[in-house]
Amino acid sequence: MNDSFQQHQEPEEVFLPLSSRQYAQFYCLEMKDFVQDIKFYQSHCENNSRILELGCGTGRISQALSAFGHSVVGLDISFPMLQQRSKKSSDSPSYLCMDMTEMAFTIQFDNILIPYNTLNLLRKNSTINRCLQQVKRYLKQRGSLLLQLHIPDRQLVELNGGKLFQFQTFSLPENTSGKLIKETLRSYHSRKQEIRLEERYRVRPDNDPGAKKDLSHILHLAAFSVNNWVELLENNGFHKLTLFGDYDSRSFTAGHDSLLLIKAKIS
Repeated sequence: MNDSFQQHQEPEEVFLPLSSRQYAQFYCLEMKDFVQDIKFYQSHCENNSRILELGCGTGRISQALSAFGHSVVGLDISFPMLQQRSKKSSDSPSYLCMDMTEMAFTIQFDNILIPYNTLNLLRKNSTINRCLQQVKRYLKQRGSLLLQLHIPDRQLVELNGGKLFQFQTFSLPENTSGKLIKETLRSYHSRKQEIRLEERYRVRPDNDPGAKKDLSHILHLAAFSVNNWVELLENNGFHKLTLFGDYDSRSFTAGHDSLLLIKAKIS
């Protein structure tokens, strides 16, 4: 009698690569009802301002600011993201597919926005510096840079490289009833000053089980301290900085807030 046995393990989950087109569709689905940050940008832009939004994605913020009467240009490097924008009217924002580290304009702006942790995605100091120099070039002398940055929170840092898991569920569009499950795994790496962000999307249609998909991609974000971000801004000519910890413009609390909003001026 052979007493040996084969140990069976759970099959490892397989996630297919997430295309830029699919990511744009899921991003639009996830963010379409998020409006909390719009009041921050509107409150810090004077009436009838000329605004440039960097990393505008699907146009969620730029369209809202345009409706307030501002003249808005939205810029994003992802053409699939720009394709997801809603085309509301002839006075909607103008959109450009362009790298925010290599911009080309013949005008300057009253306000330049870098919302929703977009600057974190540039990762390296050298790339962030190139972007900030471009912002300085196209910002009017009395204009304001308004940006949102992610600061690693204490819980993530104390995991010491371990993963923090979160998930959300969204309804698929009406023509494809079912749900989209988004799983997010974050880990902080102190040596690199970086957050590794894995986003998994499980597509679960109601009426077509064969169409279910498991997709994922990995992003890396700069995870600098507040002091590091302030130093980067000051080294690029931004010296009048005001730091906020929420969209109601509450003052930033170091060690407590992971959301950092900054209003910066060059003079």
